[in-house]
Parts: sequence; C-alpha cells; structure tokens
Amino acid sequence: MAKYDHLDQDILKLLNLNARISSAQIARELEESARTVQNRIQRLTELGAVQFVGVVSPASFGYSLAVDIFCELEVGYQEQALQAIQDMPNITYVAISTGDQDISLQAIFKNGADMNDFITNKLHQVPGMRRTRTVLLPRILKDNYQWMPPDDDFEHDHNG
Repeated sequence: MAKYDHLDQDILKLLNLNARISSAQIARELEESARTVQNRIQRLTELGAVQFVGVVSPASFGYSLAVDIFCELEVGYQEQALQAIQDMPNITYVAISTGDQDISLQAIFKNGADMNDFITNKLHQVPGMRRTRTVLLPRILKDNYQWMPPDDDFEHDHNG
C-alpha cells in the first residue's frame, strides 16, 4: 500500500472541494511549488488515490426522490440478480450485503409513482427476487464522492 503524507492530504482536500482547481492555485494556497503539486497530483492519480470524473446532479434532471432498497434473494440467484440490476438506470449504487438482505441498492426517482413502478414492475421481476425493503432518504448529507480518509492515514511529514 502506498504511503501518503499531509501534503497529499491537503491536495486531496482541495481537489475534493473543486476538481477543476488548477495546480497553480493549489500551489499558492498550500505555499508549495507548482511543479511539486503537479507531480503529487500525477502520483495520486497513477496510484488510484484520486480519479477525476464529472458528478452528475440528479436534481438537475428532476430526480428528487432517493431510496435505499434492501433485497432478499432466493438461494443461488445472486449472480443473475446482480447482472439484471446493475444496468438499471435508476440505480446509483449496488453492493452485495450480509444479514437480512443479499443486495443493497440506492436508487433515484422523479416521484413516488416512478419509484412504485420501478419496484413493482422492474425490481420484482429480477430473477430470484424474493423480497425488498425500501427506505426513503429525505436528505443525503454526505455522498460517497465527498469521502476523505481520516487524518491518521497520512504520515506526519512530507518532502516536496
């Protein structure tokens, strides 16, 4: 596993707030050389510590209803169910889970009627789908693209 220091952390924090910030602006804010910042960003990208993607705002397209859906499957249907679910456009997150459910999903909808139609006519038609439990998410306070590693994952000193 690669080692990251506090300069890496500071760069990642600024990129997390604004992925379009220039290396020169980061260098000014952190009082580092532009070359050092550029090299660090290149290294962080090559190591897979950061990736640059455009995050689409569902609300801009009228998707204001978010739900978590927990799925229980018949034994032996996990792969078939995952194949059927992954390409459904309303689903924003898919994970294999443990406990009372086999698959955990997050999905977005324009309204309650769309959600009901999706669950009834699409999700419950997935091979092996036994039962679903849906939880309405009135407000998402932190999304996965906002996650940052804790401070203790970074070494205390750095060499530019």
